Amino acid sequence: MYQADDFKLKAVSFAGTVVLGYAFCLGLYRLTLHPLSKVPGPRLAALTSWYEIYYDVWLGGQYFRSIARMHKKYGPVVRISPNEVHFNDPDFIDVLYPGAAERKTNRPVMVGKRSGTPDSMTATEDHDMHRRRRAVLNPFFSVARVRKLEPVIRQHADKVLHRLEQASISGEPMEMNPLFKAYASDIIVQYAFGDCFHFLYDPQCGKPYFKAVDMFFALNHVFGHWPWIGFLVRIAPGWVMRNFGPSLREMWEKKLWWITKVREVRNSNDPDRVKSTIFGGVLNSTLPDEDKTDLRLANETQLVVFAGEGTTAHTLTAAMFELYSHPTILATAKSELISANPHPTAIPTFAQLDGLAFFNAVVTKTIRLHPGVVNRQWRYSPEPIVYRDAQRGAEYVIPAGVTYGMTPTILHRTAEVFTDPGAFGPQRWVENAKLSRAFMGFSRGPRGCIGINLARREISVLLASLLRKYELYAGQEGCTFEVLSQHEGVK
Repeated sequence: MYQADDFKLKAVSFAGTVVLGYAFCLGLYRLTLHPLSKVPGPRLAALTSWYEIYYDVWLGGQYFRSIARMHKKYGPVVRISPNEVHFNDPDFIDVLYPGAAERKTNRPVMVGKRSGTPDSMTATEDHDMHRRRRAVLNPFFSVARVRKLEPVIRQHADKVLHRLEQASISGEPMEMNPLFKAYASDIIVQYAFGDCFHFLYDPQCGKPYFKAVDMFFALNHVFGHWPWIGFLVRIAPGWVMRNFGPSLREMWEKKLWWITKVREVRNSNDPDRVKSTIFGGVLNSTLPDEDKTDLRLANETQLVVFAGEGTTAHTLTAAMFELYSHPTILATAKSELISANPHPTAIPTFAQLDGLAFFNAVVTKTIRLHPGVVNRQWRYSPEPIVYRDAQRGAEYVIPAGVTYGMTPTILHRTAEVFTDPGAFGPQRWVENAKLSRAFMGFSRGPRGCIGINLARREISVLLASLLRKYELYAGQEGCTFEVLSQHEGVK
């Protein structure tokens, strides 16, 4: 009995010694012999990924703020985890995110695990496979194709104005951000399948669904560090998802709707629906059959829809906040809009908006200060990358396969490029075209945002319509509609 207990104690002690010894050797390697050991940064971040986990999981996605502080302390290149480097140098953007013909760039596998959609185009790791998948979607987001959507976008903008008109008559407060999400969602889902959730007719503007989406995004940090949790969520039976809470139930029901619509398009005898919808194009493309399964297209749908909803709504909300916080800028933007379209209730056309330099600078400046995506733009290169830090006179070699990235929120506030980087000054963007070199609001390179043309049109048409039709309420006689600016948004 005593011998058995003694053996167990020795076995546990030996196992503990092995684990501690391994951890010690691994930590020593990461700090002294690792290829990134010379890259500046916090020792704790180089030692363990738990440093990032603390900020992302425990504090709820706050690591980008910690990274910004690192750059202020350590310079333009920082080691932010044992196997990842972060840059904050506008002159190095095109090296890290080169054109497709210049150098191949891959996306780490963990991006797909973090997003919960590992089979989507956005999460595709391999450079060549990504290009094949994206080539099918590119035509649907070209400038020419988006122009054909002008009647649809203007029609949805008119629905938004109608909702506001009804609210002004009833005296009911209207929360703008969910309304903007409903607008963006109805457009992108309609374009994807030829049908949508019709959130603009929903009294709640789809708030339960958008709450579910927000919860899903909050879990992305958990999925990124513990992918097995995301895997369990993906394979969970429907009855589990439906009974785990209203948010997961809402998400699961929408996912079933997407799959149903994919099957409808697949089996549709309507040639117009097949040709005019995004997933009709995918299903009739030359992609192999394994890229056209219901599950992969459901993942693709999730990324396309999510990317087209929240980011557009966030930009619209932020633009209203900034404009109503800066009356002089608001007056300049309205004056330019009036010159293009003197009718206050008319929905502006693409042609009328194209030549408005100041108004378009307002949109760009909003995205600079309030980018819709604040996560790092992860990549890795199949060949080494050399970075020369002019500030410190040092040279760093980032080995092939090592993850690197930039963060728009950090890059867009680089004082060396943007004087008073926190200020909202669209005129500077009009006067200095070189500022665009540091702009990464839609990412860069061959993996940049595919929906940039559609998003800009959606934002511009609705924002211009709102600015033309409504005035900021300041006690004017006969004004029945209020726009109240708040720090966290606009209502």
